[in-house]
Amino acid sequence: MSNNTIRPVLGAGRSALAASIQPSSIQRRCFSATAPNQIDNVITFGKTSNETLQNILRELSHKVILPSYLPVSLRKKVFRTRWKAKLEVEPIEMEVNDRRYRFRHIDKVPNAKKEFFKAMDHMQTKDDWQQLPKLLEALWWHAQRKFEPGDWPRIIRKAGKTGNLGPIYDACKNPSRTGMKLDSSEKVQEFMTALVWQTTDAQWSLKATTVAARGAEKVVGFLYEDGHQHAGQAKVEFEKTGQFPLKKDPQVMATPVLFAAAMIVKHGKREEYMPMLKKYGGVMLESWPEGKGLLELHPHTAYIDSNGVEYLMEKGKFLTVASPILKGFDLAVEALGSDPMAQAIKSRRNAVASEVQSALASQEHKNKRGEQMYERIFPKQVEAEAQETKAEA
Repeated sequence: MSNNTIRPVLGAGRSALAASIQPSSIQRRCFSATAPNQIDNVITFGKTSNETLQNILRELSHKVILPSYLPVSLRKKVFRTRWKAKLEVEPIEMEVNDRRYRFRHIDKVPNAKKEFFKAMDHMQTKDDWQQLPKLLEALWWHAQRKFEPGDWPRIIRKAGKTGNLGPIYDACKNPSRTGMKLDSSEKVQEFMTALVWQTTDAQWSLKATTVAARGAEKVVGFLYEDGHQHAGQAKVEFEKTGQFPLKKDPQVMATPVLFAAAMIVKHGKREEYMPMLKKYGGVMLESWPEGKGLLELHPHTAYIDSNGVEYLMEKGKFLTVASPILKGFDLAVEALGSDPMAQAIKSRRNAVASEVQSALASQEHKNKRGEQMYERIFPKQVEAEAQETKAEA
């Protein structure tokens, strides 16, 4: 028997594994499971706010996560029907932290990704959401379940929509184990969009805007860390595209510009936030061509690349991104006053404004998040347009 030990996977739900965990006093002949690597960190989940979430975590733990700690040869036996009868008599045994686990046949393995998103849908409290980084690590790193590129922006979006970006920051601190690697434009943009959404929820209050400004800088900070960089062949392929490194992507820089300018114009924090505005505004202007809009900013191939900015070709998503950028340019011009940087930003601003108006005129964006974002960002314009339409009628 191995001396490696595993804590119970569900501290609040030990009975859930009753069928697979037996007291050591029971005398049965078992396969011995020696972990292939030293087990020093077994994922555990605490008590949740609702039974549905608890059951999902329990099911994933019992049928996906715990078996991942078994050597491959023994793990295969757990899932193969031909071993079912033998495992009823001679279960595979693994002892962790003085607790004995016995694995019998598992006939139906849940779709881990589907259950993961279902778990997110049932996270109702801050404590529930604190389970998210651990759940990602358990599934992505330990159980080696695959997430598609489009899943990561979805995860960020769902967390941001409920005001729970904290666990996303936590996951980004350890991308090699959680998989939350900010290595694509859409992932980073979803993070920035979530910050804008939360700020507009709070009507641009001082507290919310301060938090968002710090959050945007944290996101940019992640982009400089090795764990979020392209590596190996992925790096070679990315460099071939000619796209901006995300840490200097002018589209990314536009969000900290927005929050810095908002702190100056809306809250009078000129001394504290003018350096931030100048810093990110300067980086942004270095790579954003004069007179060009968001749809002319990146290399042409990036707009047809699912790993690039293809998402901007959808009018709703474009408005979601471009509306805050346009607002940021307006606020920056106001904050900078006679500074030459104001005129430089204004030339980019006019091109983006034209693109936004074109997207608004399209019917493709109707009833989508992009239109909602525009209404949040430019409420006065929306109200004026509504009054004008009413008068014409």
